[in-house]
Amino acid sequence: MAIDYNNYLTDDQKANIITQRLQQFAGEAYQHEINKKVAEDNNDNDLVKQSTDAIQAINKAIAVHESELATLTLTQPDTE
Repeated sequence: MAIDYNNYLTDDQKANIITQRLQQFAGEAYQHEINKKVAEDNNDNDLVKQSTDAIQAINKAIAVHESELATLTLTQPDTE
């Protein structure tokens, strides 16, 4: 029997989780970009490839998370 986790989280809670994960992904991608620059400066083709592959994987993860975020119905904050 599968558990429906959607029953335990509101869309706003899901959005907060996704936003946190997107920030984490951005931090990881930034680190890999720096690693790639160092590898390029050192002519380390293996590390360049590893960094490039990691960046591509993170970009795919970001795209999935952004798509999920777009499906959520978020509450509007009170402006009063």
